[in-house]
Amino acid sequence: MEERGSPRLRGDALCPGWVGAPGRSAPVCRQGWLMTCVAVIGATGFIGRHVAQAMSARGADVVSVPAPRLTTKARSLPGIRAELESPEIRSVVRRLTASLGTCDVVINAAGIADATGAGDAVFGADALLPGVVALAAPEEARVIHVSSAAVQGRRPVLDESAEYSPFSDYSTAKALGEQVAHVVRPTSVLFRPTSVQGAERRVTRQLSKIASSPLSTVAGSGMRPTPQVLVENVADAVTYVALTRETPPSVVIQPWEGLTTASLLCLLGGRAPRSLPMAVAFAFLKILFFVGRRSSKAAGIARRAEMLWLGQDQKPGWLAGRWTAPLGPERWKELA
Repeated sequence: MEERGSPRLRGDALCPGWVGAPGRSAPVCRQGWLMTCVAVIGATGFIGRHVAQAMSARGADVVSVPAPRLTTKARSLPGIRAELESPEIRSVVRRLTASLGTCDVVINAAGIADATGAGDAVFGADALLPGVVALAAPEEARVIHVSSAAVQGRRPVLDESAEYSPFSDYSTAKALGEQVAHVVRPTSVLFRPTSVQGAERRVTRQLSKIASSPLSTVAGSGMRPTPQVLVENVADAVTYVALTRETPPSVVIQPWEGLTTASLLCLLGGRAPRSLPMAVAFAFLKILFFVGRRSSKAAGIARRAEMLWLGQDQKPGWLAGRWTAPLGPERWKELA
């Protein structure tokens, strides 16, 4: 029973129609592929596994390369660059170079994909490893570093700029990884997925449980865009960037899939979320982010709550008009 004086949750019907672009039943015409040898570093991980499958489906010769396990105490770009000059890391680079052989495309899909992660292992995987890959890749190879839109943090609008606003160890490490990849290899393509969801991901299962529970809430009308994307669509987009004969820009962001904060919860929970007054949502988030200043894990949790209630907008990027997500709302329903 709702207590007297507590915030009132309005049971508004917030199941709007699909907001995304039309024509999602099939991907765009796949002409002009670079049918070639593609090395996928981290091909057994969440994103890497799907990328390797998508590449194989397009006819590429995929080489699965294990990612070196690295840790570092460096927390700055000069510190990461100094690590790359150390004898230990130079030895790692030589071994990775041998594993990559003469592949035409190198995709770094490795890393620790945990928004609440912290510590030397996170900076080793997400900040130091991109520099190692950039050094180890064949000189003429197209190098794609799978990063994260988290590097721009809580900015009102995500885009393909080099403007960073990290808010946690994870997002700081990802931002450093992008910077070092470009410093070491200016031609690197930084691919930024937004919030990636998939059937095998724990955070997706947690989100589905919330969506089907009384905790399923949004701030205000629920019509704010949220940059949630399916892992299969991410893999298909990475494949496009890797194999197209066009020269991609230095930063490529995963396109929006047309979801709003309300439609996401409708698809995953099969029910309309309740509307939380905006003032209440902002008050809760202010407390959460205050706690997050002292804990990277708390900052990650606060960010997830913010995305659930308020979402985040993004500018159309380079892929807009070139690529269309092959999977749409029906796939989202399957994750419920």
